[in-house]
Amino acid sequence: MWDADLSRKTTLLTALYKSGIMPLPDQDILFGFIPDFLSIYPCTQLLSEHAKTTSTASKHPRLWPLHLGAQDCFWSGDYGAYTGEIVPPALQSLGVTIVELGHAERRKMLAETDETTAKKAAAVSKVGMVPLVCIGEIEAPNLQGPMSAAVGNAMKQLNSQVLTLLSAVPLDAPVIFAYEPVWAIGAAQPAGVDYVGPVVQAIRHIIQDFEQKKNRTGQTKVVYGGSAGPGLWSGKTNGGNPLGQWVDGMFLGRFAHKIEGVKAVVDEVVQSMS
Repeated sequence: MWDADLSRKTTLLTALYKSGIMPLPDQDILFGFIPDFLSIYPCTQLLSEHAKTTSTASKHPRLWPLHLGAQDCFWSGDYGAYTGEIVPPALQSLGVTIVELGHAERRKMLAETDETTAKKAAAVSKVGMVPLVCIGEIEAPNLQGPMSAAVGNAMKQLNSQVLTLLSAVPLDAPVIFAYEPVWAIGAAQPAGVDYVGPVVQAIRHIIQDFEQKKNRTGQTKVVYGGSAGPGLWSGKTNGGNPLGQWVDGMFLGRFAHKIEGVKAVVDEVVQSMS
């Protein structure tokens, strides 16, 4: 949810519960709802009425079927003299468990860098929340040539984004990477699965190599978000080639503004797990 319409967020969250499409705890599906800052508290109030609670002794939160998120935060993990900024502990006090960082819009309009994003992720992890970090190449690939060359060009940009982030957070902290090719955001059609799949595989290789070298134990997930919508996970809209075989989840933008779109995606994911 990217717009800042307060009533729209609370109405949508209420509708999600009333629709009965929320994943059940035993389905092992993470469902995240990420409103703007002003909508977080009203959403917290709604969640306190509907959401099931759980407790854990772990320093970092277990991935639970429903998480309330925030769209950004400041890079300090402590309260302090940061006028106009919102620090991770303040978000945590409102029940936020996931913080989205490094969105392409912030990188473009606010000149945020990999280093800035990594500092924020470290602060998020420090207070036990999960950083959801947006990564993606800017230039559209040349798919007329070898796929290996297209993937290689993408990884020239993605490699530093992934490693800078992983190097900044605790080795036992969970991280979610939201792979969003910048050129595909808002596009009429998402990037082809025959391209996204190999890129995600290459991202996983970077993660696995880092884990082996640094003995990282924190859970790392990769989800896809470039114009993601119904039919992509199952392959219904892309020639029977399911994106679900490559990624751990979907990061929805405009398709999450309507209950029908959310329901379709959730149904696809649930069916693929049965």
